[in-house]
Amino acid sequence: MPQAFVLAGGSRSQLGLLRQARALGHAVCVIDGAETAPLFAEADHRIVRSFADVDGVLAELAQLGIEPVAVATMGSDQAVLPTARLAERLGLPGLPVRTAEIVADKRKMRAAFEEAGVDSPPGRELSNLDEARQALGEVGVPAVVKPVDGSGQRGVTEIRSAEELQAAVERALAASRAGAAVLERYVSGDEYTVNGFLLDGEYFPMSVTRRRLHPPPPLGVCIAHRYPSNLPPDGERELFRLADATSRAVGIESGPSYVQVRVENGRPWTIEVGARLGGGKDAELAKLVTGFDAIRANVLWALGELSRADFDPGEPTAPCGQVRFVVAQPGPITRLDAAPALELDGVHEAGFYWQEGMVLPPLTSGAERLGYLLLTAGDETELDARTERALEALVVEIAAEQLV
Repeated sequence: MPQAFVLAGGSRSQLGLLRQARALGHAVCVIDGAETAPLFAEADHRIVRSFADVDGVLAELAQLGIEPVAVATMGSDQAVLPTARLAERLGLPGLPVRTAEIVADKRKMRAAFEEAGVDSPPGRELSNLDEARQALGEVGVPAVVKPVDGSGQRGVTEIRSAEELQAAVERALAASRAGAAVLERYVSGDEYTVNGFLLDGEYFPMSVTRRRLHPPPPLGVCIAHRYPSNLPPDGERELFRLADATSRAVGIESGPSYVQVRVENGRPWTIEVGARLGGGKDAELAKLVTGFDAIRANVLWALGELSRADFDPGEPTAPCGQVRFVVAQPGPITRLDAAPALELDGVHEAGFYWQEGMVLPPLTSGAERLGYLLLTAGDETELDARTERALEALVVEIAAEQLV
Protein backbone atom coordinates (compact mmCIF):
# COMPACT_ATOMS: atom_id res chain seq x y z
CA MET A 1 0.00 0.00 0.00
CA PRO A 2 1.60 3.31 -1.06
CA GLN A 3 2.10 5.93 1.63
CA ALA A 4 1.42 9.61 1.04
CA PHE A 5 1.47 12.99 2.74
CA VAL A 6 -2.09 14.32 2.33
CA LEU A 7 -2.79 17.99 1.57
CA ALA A 8 -6.26 19.41 2.17
CA GLY A 9 -6.57 21.96 -0.61
CA GLY A 10 -4.94 22.33 -4.01
CA SER A 11 -4.43 26.09 -4.25
CA ARG A 12 -1.08 27.78 -4.82
CA SER A 13 -0.93 28.67 -1.12
CA GLN A 14 -0.22 24.97 -0.41
CA LEU A 15 2.76 24.74 -2.75
CA GLY A 16 5.34 25.15 0.02
CA LEU A 17 3.92 22.22 1.96
CA LEU A 18 3.89 20.01 -1.13
CA ARG A 19 7.50 20.75 -1.98
CA GLN A 20 8.72 20.38 1.60
CA ALA A 21 6.91 17.07 2.07
CA ARG A 22 8.45 15.82 -1.15
CA ALA A 23 11.89 17.08 -0.11
CA LEU A 24 11.56 14.88 2.98
CA GLY A 25 10.91 11.88 0.74
CA HIS A 26 7.12 11.65 0.79
CA ALA A 27 4.70 11.19 -2.08
CA VAL A 28 1.89 13.75 -1.92
CA CYS A 29 -1.87 13.30 -2.31
CA VAL A 30 -3.83 16.51 -2.94
CA ILE A 31 -7.55 16.81 -2.11
CA ASP A 32 -9.63 19.55 -3.71
CA GLY A 33 -13.16 19.84 -4.99
CA ALA A 34 -12.13 21.70 -8.17
CA GLU A 35 -10.71 19.67 -11.05
CA THR A 36 -8.67 22.74 -12.04
CA ALA A 37 -6.88 23.03 -8.67
CA PRO A 38 -3.30 24.16 -9.51
CA LEU A 39 -1.50 21.61 -7.31
CA PHE A 40 -3.07 18.61 -9.04
CA ALA A 41 -0.43 19.05 -11.76
CA GLU A 42 2.35 18.42 -9.22
CA ALA A 43 0.65 15.82 -7.01
CA ASP A 44 1.55 12.12 -7.01
CA HIS A 45 -2.08 11.29 -6.21
CA ARG A 46 -5.20 13.43 -6.43
CA ILE A 47 -8.71 13.23 -5.05
CA VAL A 48 -11.27 15.49 -6.71
CA ARG A 49 -13.63 15.94 -3.79
CA SER A 50 -14.36 18.65 -1.24
CA PHE A 51 -12.03 18.18 1.71
CA ALA A 52 -15.02 19.01 3.93
CA ASP A 53 -16.49 15.60 2.98
CA VAL A 54 -14.34 13.65 5.43
CA ASP A 55 -16.19 10.36 4.99
CA GLY A 56 -15.92 10.63 1.21
CA VAL A 57 -12.21 11.45 1.38
CA LEU A 58 -11.54 8.47 3.65
CA ALA A 59 -13.43 6.20 1.26
CA GLU A 60 -11.43 7.42 -1.73
CA LEU A 61 -8.12 7.05 0.10
CA ALA A 62 -9.07 3.44 0.85
CA GLN A 63 -10.20 2.88 -2.74
CA LEU A 64 -6.88 4.18 -4.05
CA GLY A 65 -5.01 2.04 -1.52
CA ILE A 66 -3.23 5.06 -0.04
CA GLU A 67 -1.93 4.99 3.53
CA PRO A 68 -1.73 8.60 4.81
CA VAL A 69 1.35 9.39 6.89
CA ALA A 70 0.24 12.96 7.65
CA VAL A 71 -2.55 15.43 6.91
CA ALA A 72 -1.87 19.17 6.61
CA THR A 73 -3.12 22.45 5.22
CA MET A 74 -2.09 26.08 5.17
CA GLY A 75 -3.41 29.36 3.92
CA SER A 76 -7.16 28.82 4.31
CA ASP A 77 -9.35 28.88 7.41
CA GLN A 78 -11.91 26.79 5.52
CA ALA A 79 -9.64 23.73 5.50
CA VAL A 80 -8.53 23.82 9.16
CA LEU A 81 -11.52 22.01 10.66
CA PRO A 82 -11.80 19.29 7.95
CA THR A 83 -8.05 18.69 8.25
CA ALA A 84 -8.34 18.25 12.02
CA ARG A 85 -11.26 15.86 11.61
CA LEU A 86 -9.43 13.86 8.96
CA ALA A 87 -6.28 13.59 11.10
CA GLU A 88 -8.34 12.48 14.10
CA ARG A 89 -10.14 9.78 12.07
CA LEU A 90 -6.81 8.53 10.74
CA GLY A 91 -5.11 8.60 14.15
CA LEU A 92 -2.48 11.06 12.92
CA PRO A 93 -0.96 14.14 14.61
CA GLY A 94 -2.86 17.38 14.15
CA LEU A 95 -4.86 20.14 15.69
CA PRO A 96 -7.46 18.96 18.23
CA VAL A 97 -10.91 19.04 16.66
CA ARG A 98 -12.23 21.15 19.55
CA THR A 99 -9.59 23.82 18.87
CA ALA A 100 -10.32 23.69 15.14
CA GLU A 101 -14.02 24.23 15.89
CA ILE A 102 -13.20 27.33 17.94
CA VAL A 103 -10.97 29.00 15.34
CA ALA A 104 -13.48 28.17 12.59
CA ASP A 105 -16.32 30.03 14.33
CA LYS A 106 -15.89 33.65 15.44
CA ARG A 107 -18.63 33.21 18.06
CA LYS A 108 -16.64 30.48 19.79
CA MET A 109 -13.40 32.38 19.23
CA ARG A 110 -14.79 35.50 20.97
CA ALA A 111 -16.08 33.42 23.88
CA ALA A 112 -12.64 31.85 24.28
CA PHE A 113 -10.98 35.28 24.26
CA GLU A 114 -13.39 36.59 26.91
CA GLU A 115 -12.93 33.56 29.14
CA ALA A 116 -9.13 33.85 28.95
CA GLY A 117 -9.07 37.62 29.36
CA VAL A 118 -7.46 38.27 25.97
CA ASP A 119 -7.72 41.89 24.85
CA SER A 120 -10.11 41.76 21.90
CA PRO A 121 -12.83 44.15 20.69
CA PRO A 122 -16.17 43.70 22.48
CA GLY A 123 -18.83 42.18 20.27
CA ARG A 124 -22.08 40.26 20.03
CA GLU A 125 -23.34 37.50 17.76
CA LEU A 126 -26.46 37.90 15.65
CA SER A 127 -28.62 36.08 13.14
CA ASN A 128 -31.09 38.80 12.15
CA LEU A 129 -31.54 42.55 11.98
CA ASP A 130 -33.30 42.88 15.35
CA GLU A 131 -30.38 41.17 17.11
CA ALA A 132 -28.01 43.40 15.16
CA ARG A 133 -29.79 46.54 16.35
CA GLN A 134 -29.53 45.33 19.94
CA ALA A 135 -25.84 44.54 19.51
CA LEU A 136 -25.17 47.94 17.99
CA GLY A 137 -26.89 49.58 20.94
CA GLU A 138 -24.49 47.79 23.26
CA VAL A 139 -21.30 48.12 21.21
CA GLY A 140 -21.84 51.51 19.57
CA VAL A 141 -20.27 52.95 16.43
CA PRO A 142 -17.93 52.65 14.71
CA ALA A 143 -18.48 48.92 14.46
CA VAL A 144 -17.73 46.09 12.07
CA VAL A 145 -20.07 43.29 11.00
CA LYS A 146 -18.59 40.00 9.75
CA PRO A 147 -19.77 36.44 9.08
CA VAL A 148 -18.90 33.98 11.85
CA ASP A 149 -17.25 31.58 9.41
CA GLY A 150 -15.87 33.87 6.72
CA SER A 151 -12.33 34.37 5.50
CA GLY A 152 -10.46 36.74 3.24
CA GLN A 153 -12.66 39.65 4.39
CA ARG A 154 -15.70 38.25 2.59
CA GLY A 155 -18.88 39.88 3.84
CA VAL A 156 -17.08 42.26 6.22
CA THR A 157 -18.36 45.84 6.54
CA GLU A 158 -17.49 48.80 8.72
CA ILE A 159 -20.46 50.87 9.83
CA ARG A 160 -20.38 54.45 11.08
CA SER A 161 -24.10 54.96 11.63
CA ALA A 162 -27.25 52.97 12.40
CA GLU A 163 -28.50 53.62 8.85
CA GLU A 164 -25.69 51.45 7.48
CA LEU A 165 -26.54 48.47 9.68
CA GLN A 166 -29.14 46.65 7.57
CA ALA A 167 -26.99 46.43 4.43
CA ALA A 168 -23.98 45.29 6.49
CA VAL A 169 -25.99 42.56 8.21
CA GLU A 170 -27.43 41.31 4.93
CA ARG A 171 -23.96 41.17 3.40
CA ALA A 172 -22.48 39.27 6.35
CA LEU A 173 -25.33 36.75 6.60
CA ALA A 174 -25.18 36.11 2.85
CA ALA A 175 -21.48 35.27 3.19
CA SER A 176 -21.98 32.92 6.15
CA ARG A 177 -22.58 29.20 5.65
CA ALA A 178 -23.95 29.09 9.22
CA GLY A 179 -26.30 32.03 8.64
CA ALA A 180 -24.81 33.98 11.54
CA ALA A 181 -22.61 37.03 12.06
CA VAL A 182 -20.86 39.03 14.75
CA LEU A 183 -20.88 42.76 15.37
CA GLU A 184 -17.79 44.16 17.07
CA ARG A 185 -16.41 47.51 18.05
CA TYR A 186 -14.23 48.77 15.21
CA VAL A 187 -10.64 49.16 16.39
CA SER A 188 -8.66 51.77 14.49
CA GLY A 189 -4.89 51.97 14.19
CA ASP A 190 -2.08 50.11 12.46
CA GLU A 191 -2.61 46.42 11.74
CA TYR A 192 -0.02 43.67 12.15
CA THR A 193 0.29 39.95 11.57
CA VAL A 194 2.02 38.02 14.35
CA ASN A 195 3.35 34.66 13.16
CA GLY A 196 4.44 32.00 15.63
CA PHE A 197 4.64 28.27 16.23
CA LEU A 198 3.88 26.20 19.31
CA LEU A 199 5.25 22.90 20.49
CA ASP A 200 3.89 21.16 23.59
CA GLY A 201 2.56 24.44 24.94
CA GLU A 202 5.70 26.49 24.32
CA TYR A 203 5.33 29.49 22.00
CA PHE A 204 8.11 30.25 19.52
CA PRO A 205 7.89 33.76 18.03
CA MET A 206 8.52 33.97 14.31
CA SER A 207 7.80 37.39 12.81
CA VAL A 208 5.71 40.54 13.10
CA THR A 209 4.77 42.17 9.80
CA ARG A 210 2.91 45.37 9.08
CA ARG A 211 -0.24 44.89 7.06
CA ARG A 212 -0.82 47.50 4.39
CA LEU A 213 -4.53 47.59 3.57
CA HIS A 214 -6.38 48.48 0.39
CA PRO A 215 -8.43 51.66 0.82
CA PRO A 216 -12.04 50.71 1.62
CA PRO A 217 -14.20 49.48 0.17
CA PRO A 218 -13.65 46.61 0.60
CA LEU A 219 -12.72 46.66 4.28
CA GLY A 220 -9.48 45.19 5.52
CA VAL A 221 -8.15 43.57 2.35
CA CYS A 222 -4.38 43.28 2.73
CA ILE A 223 -2.21 44.36 -0.20
CA ALA A 224 1.18 43.97 1.53
CA HIS A 225 2.89 42.19 4.43
CA ARG A 226 6.02 44.18 5.28
CA TYR A 227 9.08 43.37 7.40
CA PRO A 228 10.42 44.81 9.63
CA SER A 229 7.33 46.01 11.42
CA ASN A 230 9.05 49.26 12.52
CA LEU A 231 7.70 48.71 16.02
CA PRO A 232 10.26 49.16 18.83
CA PRO A 233 11.60 45.89 20.32
CA ASP A 234 9.36 46.26 23.39
CA GLY A 235 6.37 46.75 21.09
CA GLU A 236 7.10 43.55 19.17
CA ARG A 237 7.61 41.61 22.39
CA GLU A 238 4.22 42.83 23.60
CA LEU A 239 2.60 41.61 20.38
CA PHE A 240 4.28 38.21 20.72
CA ARG A 241 3.01 37.96 24.32
CA LEU A 242 -0.49 38.78 23.14
CA ALA A 243 -0.24 36.22 20.32
CA ASP A 244 0.94 33.59 22.81
CA ALA A 245 -2.02 34.30 25.11
CA THR A 246 -4.39 34.35 22.13
CA SER A 247 -3.13 30.98 20.88
CA ARG A 248 -3.52 29.37 24.31
CA ALA A 249 -7.00 30.85 24.71
CA VAL A 250 -8.30 28.88 21.73
CA GLY A 251 -6.40 25.72 22.68
CA ILE A 252 -3.40 25.69 20.33
CA GLU A 253 -0.78 23.59 22.13
CA SER A 254 1.24 22.55 19.08
CA GLY A 255 1.22 23.88 15.54
CA PRO A 256 1.25 27.20 13.71
CA SER A 257 -0.39 30.38 14.99
CA TYR A 258 -1.42 33.35 12.82
CA VAL A 259 -2.74 36.30 14.83
CA GLN A 260 -4.07 39.58 13.44
CA VAL A 261 -3.55 42.50 15.79
CA ARG A 262 -4.43 46.19 15.71
CA VAL A 263 -2.65 48.79 17.84
CA GLU A 264 -4.97 51.61 18.86
CA ASN A 265 -3.43 54.49 20.83
CA GLY A 266 -0.54 52.26 21.85
CA ARG A 267 -2.75 49.36 23.00
CA PRO A 268 -2.74 46.10 21.01
CA TRP A 269 -6.00 44.23 20.41
CA THR A 270 -6.39 40.72 19.02
CA ILE A 271 -8.71 40.81 16.01
CA GLU A 272 -8.65 37.08 15.29
CA VAL A 273 -6.43 34.00 15.26
CA GLY A 274 -5.82 31.25 12.71
CA ALA A 275 -4.42 27.84 13.64
CA ARG A 276 -2.47 27.67 10.40
CA LEU A 277 0.32 29.29 8.44
CA GLY A 278 -0.81 32.36 6.53
CA GLY A 279 -1.90 32.04 2.94
CA GLY A 280 -0.24 35.27 1.83
CA LYS A 281 3.32 33.93 1.64
CA ASP A 282 3.82 34.90 5.30
CA ALA A 283 5.93 31.81 6.07
CA GLU A 284 8.00 32.23 2.92
CA LEU A 285 8.70 35.86 3.84
CA ALA A 286 9.57 34.92 7.42
CA LYS A 287 12.18 32.42 6.23
CA LEU A 288 13.83 35.05 4.03
CA VAL A 289 14.02 37.73 6.73
CA THR A 290 14.42 35.66 9.93
CA GLY A 291 15.86 32.35 8.75
CA PHE A 292 13.14 30.24 10.40
CA ASP A 293 11.54 27.69 8.07
CA ALA A 294 7.94 27.50 9.29
CA ILE A 295 6.80 25.39 6.34
CA ARG A 296 9.33 22.70 7.21
CA ALA A 297 8.20 22.94 10.86
CA ASN A 298 4.58 22.52 9.75
CA VAL A 299 5.41 19.39 7.75
CA LEU A 300 7.42 17.90 10.62
CA TRP A 301 4.60 18.69 13.07
CA ALA A 302 2.07 16.92 10.83
CA LEU A 303 4.39 13.92 10.68
CA GLY A 304 4.81 13.92 14.48
CA GLU A 305 8.55 14.56 14.08
CA LEU A 306 8.89 18.20 15.18
CA SER A 307 11.39 18.85 17.98
CA ARG A 308 12.67 21.90 19.80
CA ALA A 309 15.89 21.78 17.77
CA ASP A 310 13.90 22.51 14.62
CA PHE A 311 13.24 26.06 15.86
CA ASP A 312 16.86 27.15 15.55
CA PRO A 313 16.80 29.67 12.69
CA GLY A 314 19.14 29.67 9.73
CA GLU A 315 20.75 32.72 8.22
CA PRO A 316 18.30 35.29 6.85
CA THR A 317 18.64 36.35 3.23
CA ALA A 318 18.06 40.07 3.86
CA PRO A 319 16.94 42.42 6.66
CA CYS A 320 13.90 43.78 4.79
CA GLY A 321 11.19 42.16 2.73
CA GLN A 322 7.56 42.15 1.79
CA VAL A 323 4.79 40.26 0.11
CA ARG A 324 3.10 42.67 -2.27
CA PHE A 325 -0.26 41.59 -3.64
CA VAL A 326 -1.27 42.63 -7.13
CA VAL A 327 -4.69 44.16 -7.71
CA ALA A 328 -6.10 45.06 -11.11
CA GLN A 329 -9.17 46.33 -12.86
CA PRO A 330 -11.91 43.71 -13.31
CA GLY A 331 -12.51 42.12 -16.67
CA PRO A 332 -11.52 39.21 -18.96
CA ILE A 333 -7.87 38.27 -18.48
CA THR A 334 -6.14 38.02 -21.86
CA ARG A 335 -2.48 37.74 -20.84
CA LEU A 336 -0.44 37.15 -17.69
CA ASP A 337 3.33 36.71 -17.43
CA ALA A 338 5.40 36.91 -14.24
CA ALA A 339 8.71 35.89 -15.85
CA PRO A 340 10.01 39.44 -16.46
CA ALA A 341 9.57 40.28 -12.77
CA LEU A 342 11.34 37.09 -11.67
CA GLU A 343 14.46 38.19 -13.55
CA LEU A 344 14.87 41.27 -11.33
CA ASP A 345 17.15 41.54 -8.29
CA GLY A 346 15.44 40.79 -5.00
CA VAL A 347 12.37 39.09 -6.48
CA HIS A 348 12.11 35.58 -5.02
CA GLU A 349 8.63 34.68 -6.18
CA ALA A 350 6.03 36.15 -8.52
CA GLY A 351 2.79 34.56 -9.57
CA PHE A 352 -0.91 34.86 -10.25
CA TYR A 353 -3.93 33.37 -8.52
CA TRP A 354 -6.05 33.82 -11.67
CA GLN A 355 -5.40 32.46 -15.14
CA GLU A 356 -5.70 33.67 -18.71
CA GLY A 357 -9.24 33.21 -19.99
CA MET A 358 -10.82 33.86 -16.61
CA VAL A 359 -12.83 36.97 -15.78
CA LEU A 360 -11.42 38.90 -12.82
CA PRO A 361 -14.32 40.23 -10.71
CA PRO A 362 -14.31 43.51 -8.80
CA LEU A 363 -12.28 43.55 -5.58
CA THR A 364 -14.64 42.64 -2.73
CA SER A 365 -12.32 40.42 -0.63
CA GLY A 366 -8.85 38.92 -0.66
CA ALA A 367 -10.06 36.31 -3.16
CA GLU A 368 -10.08 38.86 -6.00
CA ARG A 369 -6.41 39.81 -5.70
CA LEU A 370 -4.77 39.01 -9.01
CA GLY A 371 -1.34 37.85 -7.87
CA TYR A 372 1.66 38.45 -5.62
CA LEU A 373 5.34 39.34 -5.42
CA LEU A 374 7.79 38.18 -2.74
CA LEU A 375 10.79 40.49 -2.43
CA THR A 376 13.76 41.31 -0.18
CA ALA A 377 16.23 44.18 -0.01
CA GLY A 378 18.97 45.68 2.12
CA ASP A 379 16.81 48.56 3.35
CA GLU A 380 13.29 49.88 2.99
CA THR A 381 14.14 52.46 0.35
CA GLU A 382 15.64 49.77 -1.85
CA LEU A 383 12.66 47.51 -1.10
CA ASP A 384 10.24 50.16 -2.36
CA ALA A 385 12.26 50.66 -5.53
CA ARG A 386 12.49 46.93 -6.23
CA THR A 387 8.76 46.54 -5.65
CA GLU A 388 7.90 49.29 -8.11
CA ARG A 389 10.20 47.81 -10.76
CA ALA A 390 8.70 44.36 -10.26
CA LEU A 391 5.13 45.65 -10.50
CA GLU A 392 5.98 47.43 -13.72
CA ALA A 393 7.65 44.30 -15.12
CA LEU A 394 4.61 42.07 -14.63
CA VAL A 395 2.70 41.54 -17.85
CA VAL A 396 -1.00 41.99 -17.09
CA GLU A 397 -3.54 42.47 -19.86
CA ILE A 398 -7.22 42.66 -18.99
CA ALA A 399 -9.83 43.60 -21.55
CA ALA A 400 -12.49 46.16 -20.77
CA GLU A 401 -15.74 44.51 -19.70
CA GLN A 402 -18.49 44.61 -22.28
CA LEU A 403 -21.72 46.18 -21.08
CA VAL A 404 -24.89 44.37 -22.14
